[in-house]
Amino acid sequence: MAQAKYESTRTGSKVRDRLAAVSSRVLYYGHVLDVISQHHPEFVSLAWGTLKFLFVLVLNHEETTSELAKAVANIGDVLPRAKLQLEIFSADSMRGAVEILYTDILTFLSVTLEWYQQGSLMRAWRAFTQPYKLRLKVLRDKIDESVRRVDNMAHTLSHHTINKMYDLILKLNTNFNENHLVYLSRFSGLDRGQNQIQTDLILKATKDTGLQDPVETLRFCRSIRHKRMHRYDIDKAGILPALDSWSNTLRSSLIVLGGSGSTRFQTKDLATEMVDLLRDVKKNVLWVLKGRNRDVPEDSIHTVILKQLVHQSVQLNHHQVAHHISANFNAPRISAASSKNDWLGILSETLIGLSEVYLIIDMEALGYRTNDEAAFWLEFFGLIQQFVQNAPEVAIKVAIFTFRQGFIQSVESNPNRPLVVPLPRKTGPVTSKVQKRQSWNKKKRNILRLRHA
Repeated sequence: MAQAKYESTRTGSKVRDRLAAVSSRVLYYGHVLDVISQHHPEFVSLAWGTLKFLFVLVLNHEETTSELAKAVANIGDVLPRAKLQLEIFSADSMRGAVEILYTDILTFLSVTLEWYQQGSLMRAWRAFTQPYKLRLKVLRDKIDESVRRVDNMAHTLSHHTINKMYDLILKLNTNFNENHLVYLSRFSGLDRGQNQIQTDLILKATKDTGLQDPVETLRFCRSIRHKRMHRYDIDKAGILPALDSWSNTLRSSLIVLGGSGSTRFQTKDLATEMVDLLRDVKKNVLWVLKGRNRDVPEDSIHTVILKQLVHQSVQLNHHQVAHHISANFNAPRISAASSKNDWLGILSETLIGLSEVYLIIDMEALGYRTNDEAAFWLEFFGLIQQFVQNAPEVAIKVAIFTFRQGFIQSVESNPNRPLVVPLPRKTGPVTSKVQKRQSWNKKKRNILRLRHA
């Protein structure tokens, strides 16, 4: 308030402003005038000295006024910062430094208030006896020193706090290292539980295909094979070298075993026999065999078979699939799969961790079409070729069985044709003859005869 009152009395004083401007300019060239006054020092020096003394008093007054205004503004900036530092660091040392700062500020403000409340003559006299640099600047320097002391104390205390936080972090890290095995076992147990649930959901999503269960299909084909085991046979010695080379290779391979109309039953039975042999020697094997009647539209049979192969693969590789569960491989993604390429990609991922997988396919499981049989089968054959080529981390060995000559000829004419092995019928006598199927009326008459007898 005293400063505002003083400023209001100065407003509009043009004489004072001009006198201050003249004083500053005259003293700026004071050295030149000092030289000139030495021309006649006995006359000029007394007058020039008196005027210079008056100009210095004017400038001292103006300097005091401006410096006091700057000091008060700086104090207004310092006080909030000191308060915040005291709230953050409530140590005794910080409290003592702030108390010294407040004492210096109060001393300076009391002297400043006294100066503002004095009259014009007293301020003019103080401009002579106590200019700004002799008293007020000393008080302001003490305030600046106290501010630096508070800032340095805050800086030191912040380092002390950081050091305490560092020690605390080291203790927490030590505790974590001591108990990380416990935490890891707990978290891994939760992950295993979640992954197991996801794997079970995958099996559930791929189970309902409309086809007969693969194990039931194998049992059905095995029973049919046993019924006609001694009626038909093929020359296995002729195909053993090719099968041995296909089985012993270290990379993925595909072989087509092609029969004929006269060896159609041998072809189907050989596929069943190969599945049994591979399972007996504990090989990883997937199979597609023709079972009983199915309830699947022919247009979607390719997708359904791939889906069933995924189900078999998850059952076969259950442990590794559970560990492979992630944001990109989980039950929702598999449930949303619809296209053939989707199921091919999923089938490749379910084989993770396996070094070798056998895939036995009886092409009759796709169904028979009189018009576009070859094209329909070749499309599925192309999917299997793509599956074999895009699985570099696992050796996939595929054996395809068929007796359809149109399909065999189309495969042989393919530029990327696989190995096609014909299945010759074994020559020589057979152990028993194939009996002709009797008509229902003839069977009925025989049954009636037995009853009458």
